[in-house]
Amino acid sequence: MRLRFPGFGLALCAPLALLVNGCGGSAGFKLGSPDSTSPSSPGAPSSGDAEVMSAAAPQESPPAQAPGSLPPPASGGQVASAGYVAKSSAEAGSVETAQAREMLDIEARMLLKVQSVERSVAALHVLARRVGGVITTERVDTASEHGTAELTLRIPSTSTDGVFRDLAGLGDVLSQTVTARDVGKEYFDAGLRLSSLEATLHRYQEILAKANTVEEVLRIENELSRIRTEIEQVKGNLRWLADRVARATLHVSLRELAPPVVVVSSEPEPKFFPGLRVPMLVDFGSQDQQVYFGGGVSLRFSRSLSLDLDILKLGGSERRGPDALIVSLGGEIYSDLLGGGERRFLNPYLGWRAGYARFDVHDQAILGATLGLEVVKTRLFRLDLEARNYVGFLGERGAHYVLEPALAASIAF
Repeated sequence: MRLRFPGFGLALCAPLALLVNGCGGSAGFKLGSPDSTSPSSPGAPSSGDAEVMSAAAPQESPPAQAPGSLPPPASGGQVASAGYVAKSSAEAGSVETAQAREMLDIEARMLLKVQSVERSVAALHVLARRVGGVITTERVDTASEHGTAELTLRIPSTSTDGVFRDLAGLGDVLSQTVTARDVGKEYFDAGLRLSSLEATLHRYQEILAKANTVEEVLRIENELSRIRTEIEQVKGNLRWLADRVARATLHVSLRELAPPVVVVSSEPEPKFFPGLRVPMLVDFGSQDQQVYFGGGVSLRFSRSLSLDLDILKLGGSERRGPDALIVSLGGEIYSDLLGGGERRFLNPYLGWRAGYARFDVHDQAILGATLGLEVVKTRLFRLDLEARNYVGFLGERGAHYVLEPALAASIAF
């Protein structure tokens, strides 16, 4: 009768398992835990035997993927769990370095009032070369009365304080605006995305090496092309961010000081215009019209104010002394629709007059209007032809109408 012991298989294979485990530890073999072993049924291998046999057997390659099917791009976590190490990029830099230091995109705008735009632009070129910067845009306008200039400078971020002091020395700072945007998180996220994309690219390249069909190769190549495009875009973004952090952007506007306006009058201005008058007066107050002739003087301060004295004699009168006397104060204005008095010849005007009149022995107040024509006007001489229309009132004669045409000449004094 043959005896069978339940743990005989385990006892027989234990030395072999220890030997294999010691020699092939680097291959990742392991034994099952003691808790997992249990007596097997007669004639069947135990669980420990099964694990040893599995470890001793050669590793089978994973089953080939079905043609036409592609694995999804691995995420950052999947790449790390699968053992892939993301390639470091020169544009991305070190992630720890990007997190440790503050990354600021500095942009400033300044408006300066300077003595000379051309000299200030030359000084800005010297300043940019001295700090290791560059002028990217420049627009200078010197054709207008007051010169202007617009410049954009890219300078190292570490030199911004000194550059601001130098710019303030060029002239008066009318306005200044400085903004600093922290792009550290954006730079860090772009670096992680670049690492993930490079790991995914490496994985697809490995899959491409094992592709068996043309269709599979083409699909993998399409994915590789897309991933390479995304990698270049991320690298470009990282280069742009690195440049914005390394160099500050300064927009400088220059305005030239307006020269003081000095009004120099080379010609003396007249104070007033004295002149002579040759009037004729027609009095319509009596039954027969009376006509007076005479002369007068005028003291004109401007076209809007003058004082006149007219002395007249009645035609055929043998009486000593004047037969009529008129003292009036008034002024005139030019018509803007008819030249505004800017012409040298024939400038029409309208005016008003008020004053005192004496006709024979009757005293009256007069009030009237003037219709005139400035025949000639120069800087030193004026010749006017006018007609003054008066209404005499008060006194014994009562109200009556008087017409006084006259020729007047005046000179500047």
